[in-house]
Amino acid sequence: MSSSDEAGPVPEDLPYGWDAFEERPAPPDPALVSPAAEMGAALQLHRSALNAERGRSQAALDQALDMAYDQVALLARWDVALARHRDALAEAGLGRVHQEFRLLKDEALDLLRRGGVTYEDPADRPLAEVEDRVEVKGWKYGAEYTAEVVARTIEPVVLREGAVVRPGLVLMGAPEPEEEERDATGDHDEDGEGTR
Repeated sequence: MSSSDEAGPVPEDLPYGWDAFEERPAPPDPALVSPAAEMGAALQLHRSALNAERGRSQAALDQALDMAYDQVALLARWDVALARHRDALAEAGLGRVHQEFRLLKDEALDLLRRGGVTYEDPADRPLAEVEDRVEVKGWKYGAEYTAEVVARTIEPVVLREGAVVRPGLVLMGAPEPEEEERDATGDHDEDGEGTR
């Protein structure tokens, strides 16, 4: 038995019949999009959102690393200052203050080291050994130098996971040039310092 048989006859008292409907043109065939194309569009949208989020995450990481590099460079300068003033602080009865500052500096460096950020002080090392890790800011000439060495570290070499991320800034020391070399280069001044 069909469902139309179950429904029974159509009542005569309906407000309208089939003659109340007008024929009109059917809409044009819609452009059908395959499920694969729909899925591809959705995946493209999600891929764009994922790439944007990755970009934001990378920018945040780069900013945090730049701050860590600044911190380790500052701590390196702090370390040098503590070593330079150790005796003066001890003589002034501030040996414990020096020790406390040194321990705090060591703790801060240890935190950065655990994150993979360290520094290297190239002072007193030969130029050939560090030339790929430093930028030379100037030269100092004197009899106290027997070879080209780092006379003073202005900024340390900053490393991340052992790779150089910021080269050090140094002042180089070198033996006094011969008189004819000095005249030829013209880069020696009366204070024994010059640029090269």
